[in-house]
Amino acid sequence: MRIQSHWSKRAKEKTLEDIASALGFISWKIALNGVLELENQGYQTENNAHRLRIVGEFLAFLLQVADRLAYEKFDEKERQRFITALALHVADTFSDNQHDVLGEGEHRKIFIDLLNQRAEDYAELSFPNDEAGFDFLRYFGEQVALILKDRHFVSQQIMDIEAPTAIKTLKKGMRDLFVNWSR
Repeated sequence: MRIQSHWSKRAKEKTLEDIASALGFISWKIALNGVLELENQGYQTENNAHRLRIVGEFLAFLLQVADRLAYEKFDEKERQRFITALALHVADTFSDNQHDVLGEGEHRKIFIDLLNQRAEDYAELSFPNDEAGFDFLRYFGEQVALILKDRHFVSQQIMDIEAPTAIKTLKKGMRDLFVNWSR
């Protein structure tokens, strides 16, 4: 999957919030691509609302990956500022899409509640040396499996293929977006 993760050479200096917004867009693309790849592998989704539930799990997973990657690179204040901006951007994008598909509702609040719950759930899982541990990947696979009908095989697909691909793409995006960032 190709992503646009470089700033224009004439671009002004970027803030953490600018970078979070760009990474939020990249995360959205990764999540959509993940759902499409699952469908291409024969996993059945019922409708756009069902797809959005899977996208939501991808986004929650990617936010946790970004948080873990930011942990070693920023002080606590910068990390909190970056992850909060990323979470809010992702929540806005996700809730706008839910509104388009599902109509009116408290989509943003419900999604932020999901992000907070997943933050608690992932907090105890391993992510050594900027790599997701088996338990981290398994948890993500299990959450997607709960949404889809083919539980065992989709979990393996997530752990073996979709999650590693998503992490690799997110890492590249973060690395490229931060290349000219100065504190």
